[in-house]
Parts: sequence; structure tokens; C-alpha cells
Amino acid sequence: MPLTSSSGTLNENVKQRSGTVRRTIHFYWQVTKVQWPMFLLAVLSTLGFVFFLSYANPWVVARIIDRISSASKSHVGPSQVIPVFGPYILLLIAINVIGQASSKLQDYSVWKLELKANYLLATQAFDTLSNQSMTFHQNQFGGSLVSQTQKYIGAYATLLESIIYAWFAIIGSAVFTVVMLAPVVPSYVIILLFLLATYIAAAAVMFKKILPLNAAAARQQNRLSGELSDSITNILTVKTYGREDYERTIFDEANESVLGADTKRMWSTTVRNIITSGIIVVIMMVVVIFVAGGNAWFGISAGALVMMFTYTYQLTNQFNRISQTLAMTNRGLGDAQAMVEIL
Repeated sequence: MPLTSSSGTLNENVKQRSGTVRRTIHFYWQVTKVQWPMFLLAVLSTLGFVFFLSYANPWVVARIIDRISSASKSHVGPSQVIPVFGPYILLLIAINVIGQASSKLQDYSVWKLELKANYLLATQAFDTLSNQSMTFHQNQFGGSLVSQTQKYIGAYATLLESIIYAWFAIIGSAVFTVVMLAPVVPSYVIILLFLLATYIAAAAVMFKKILPLNAAAARQQNRLSGELSDSITNILTVKTYGREDYERTIFDEANESVLGADTKRMWSTTVRNIITSGIIVVIMMVVVIFVAGGNAWFGISAGALVMMFTYTYQLTNQFNRISQTLAMTNRGLGDAQAMVEIL
């Protein structure tokens, strides 16, 4: 009987956390869709930044390498360098100009989204708290409510930046890598897709395990902020009645709770990072084998081999950011949870 009760409580907690996550996304999307053209600009500029600087650049360099290899049979003299390679040079310049412009548009659009969202979320939180009953406010620490509001507003920027700067860059890198390498080395792309699917599955499982730990850590941090805020705000009363030792005891308990919650989150994140890093090592091992034997086994040109290694390296660098991005996403959702429950 206790086992059933415990299992039922666990399922209820999981459902409650899932519901809170959905409501968090709902509230944040409401303030984002007000500026949907700016959000679309942020997405497109991110994909443009990744494609032009990380994929179009190596593609042009690969073409130059192949051209040099073919020209080795018929020597290209100094006077022929500009006529032969001039178009590639101009194309590289254009690609870099477009890529850098995309980067600046990305920063501008994200900044604009955050400014407007901060205003709307602050108004929403203020109106909600103002309309609560006196009983609600008597049962809540004023400092905790302030901390929860600040975390709720700040969590939007955390989640938006992780989505735009990281998630879309990761997705774009995976798509560009597969699309550009599939016609050249389909067998390698199949192996790569399998390893990437394994990576994503492992990261998703760990994400579900770490999400409640982040929510617990955020609750303890809110409690600590509330204790500190109320003690400082009522310092005259504390000193008048000689309650310094009592307040210190309460603060130490809250501080130790924060330490314990953050430690659990740290170890879970570390385990996830070790697992995902191992998969990255396997991916790099596979690409090195293909680069070494690609010409002998499949007749792949030197330029294509450069593309294989460069694209895979770019992709693994992006996927290495998944651990950090998941941590940011978890932290943002955890920070928002307390205020979302009130909303």
C-alpha cells in the first residue's frame, strides 16, 4: 500500500511539473507572438549566420582545393591565379559579409524581443499580485514574491537566448550537415544520424531527470531570498527583540537547503555531460576513419573530405553546447515555476 501511494504521489508531481512547463511556455509565447515578425527575424538570422559562416565558407574552400588538385595536372601560373580563383574569392567575401550581417540582425532582434517581453511580463506579474487577497499576502514572504517576479521575468531572456542562440543553431547545423554531405557520402551520413539520435535520446532522458531538481533548487533559492529580504527589511524589529540568533538559524537552514539542492543538480548535470561527451568522441572517431580512407574506399575528392571533417566538427561543437543549453533551459523553467503557479 505505501508503494502505491508513493508511486501515485510521484506521478502527480510529474504531471504538475509538466503542466507548469506548458503554462510557462504559454505565458512566454503570449508576449512573444506580439512581436512575431521580430521573432521570425531572429530565427532566420540565426539560420543564416550558421549557414553562411559555418557551411558556405568551407564549401567554397573545398571547391578551391578541388580546383587546385585538378589544376596540378595543368599548372596554373601566377598570372592565372586571379582569373581562375577570383570568383571564389569574391564569393567568400560576399558570404562573410552576409554571415556577419545575419549575426548583427540576430542580436538586434533578440534584444528587441527581450525589451518588450520584460515590460509585458512585469505588468502581468504586478497586476496578478495586486489582485491577490490579503490572506494570500499574509501567507507569503514579500521578499519571496519579489524574488519570484524577478526570476520569472529573467527566465524569459534565459529561455529565449537558449532557443535562438543555441537550439536553432544546433538544429540548423544538423540539417545543413546532413543535406550537404548526403549526396557525397551517404553511408557516413547514415552512421552520423544514428549517433546523433543516440545523443539526443540520452540528453532527453537526462533532461527529464534534471528538470525537477532545477525546480527544487529554484524554490530553495526563493526561500533564501525571502528570508534575507524580510530579515533586512524588518531589521529594526529583529534588533529590538534580540532575535538576531534566531534569524541567523533560519537563514542558515535556508542556505544549507540551497547548497544541497544545487549539489544534486550539479551531479546530475555532470553525469549527463559525461555520457554525451562520450558519444561526441565516437562521432569524431568515425569521421577521422572516413577522412583517412574516404579517397581510397569511395574515391572522395580532397575538397569533399575537408567538408566532411569541417561540417562534422562544427556539428559536434554545436552538440557539445546541448549540455549547457539544457542546463540553461532547465534553469529558466525552474526559475519561472513559482510565479507561474501563482499566475
